[in-house]
Amino acid sequence: MKLIDKSALVAEIERRRDYYKRNPLLVNAKYCIDEDNAILKLLDTLEVEEVDFEKEFDNYANGILACDVQFEPFTHLHKCAKYFFELGMAARNKAQKGE
Repeated sequence: MKLIDKSALVAEIERRRDYYKRNPLLVNAKYCIDEDNAILKLLDTLEVEEVDFEKEFDNYANGILACDVQFEPFTHLHKCAKYFFELGMAARNKAQKGE
């Protein structure tokens, strides 16, 4: 599953809807407008949770010494990647459960 920017998705759907509004003689224009409005209404019900990357990185980096990273950089790179992967998976699971 990939996460996308809700505002970018809404903007793209509105752009498409406005195109059909300006060109009402196109085949299925009314249908497309109605569908786009329904999708926008659905998107309004979705809750978006912002993640403060700086705060999360500071949380992760708390307690790591520069000398640790200097002598074991790949170990710390792996731990950092794993931390943020798990953070993303937790957010995904939370979104799927509707929390």
